Amino acid sequence: MIEKIISSGKPGAAVAALEVAVKLGLAYGGWCLEGEPAPDKFRLDRLPDASNRSVTEKAVEDSHGSVYFTAGETASIRLETTRKTALHLNKPLLIQDLDGENGFSASRRIAVWIVENQIKVLHVDGEGEGHVAYSVADKVSKILESTFFLSMMETGITAPLQSVVERERRPQRENPPETIAAAVNHLERTLSLRDKTTIANMTSDELVSLHFTLGSYINEHFDLFTANTGLLTDCQRRSGQWGLAPKDVAAVIIRALWDRLRATCRIRIVK
Repeated sequence: MIEKIISSGKPGAAVAALEVAVKLGLAYGGWCLEGEPAPDKFRLDRLPDASNRSVTEKAVEDSHGSVYFTAGETASIRLETTRKTALHLNKPLLIQDLDGENGFSASRRIAVWIVENQIKVLHVDGEGEGHVAYSVADKVSKILESTFFLSMMETGITAPLQSVVERERRPQRENPPETIAAAVNHLERTLSLRDKTTIANMTSDELVSLHFTLGSYINEHFDLFTANTGLLTDCQRRSGQWGLAPKDVAAVIIRALWDRLRATCRIRIVK
């Protein structure tokens, strides 16, 4: 789990990371150039007669790993310095494109990386100078806050929905549900808290990624291809598609589960 965040305090991703550390009660620190307008509240160590390159190199060296936020295809000197230093020191580096992936999916990706690499001291840097600094800082703040709470889950975060996969190997003893509400109740009992939190924080477009695991479980254990006409009819009614085939029912149930979990298991950051 993250214990400390370090950065240069530059506008954009770097200053956003320090703001998150303050807000969440994490240790924080870093280095900046002598005379650079870094916020005094972060108490960064100022390096006289140093360069931006040396500040970046020191931050990479003193951390367990670095996350660098970009906005599209970027090839800045700061990024290249971070990349080369991390490679030279054999330190983990994750480059996160805010244009290509944002929101909860980005937080989940970073959290998995943190757990896999056992990151406790995290170095954060990124683009965000000039007029885009505020936009980048806002995105990075939200991503890092969710990342912190996800990384606290640690155990099993790299294998979402394993609780369902494991239960597929066990004999099914209860009668299959005949309504959407009963199906959702069944899944809530089956899923772990970690899995429910993961689903609750997905976007609607990301639900398709559940069809292979959770969808397969629904198809196998809810008797949709044999005698369970009650559940099929309820799903047809809910979707408004009276020709809905059994193979498409899982998507309707997953969406209903998502709707319920968003009210009970969604991560909400208190401002």
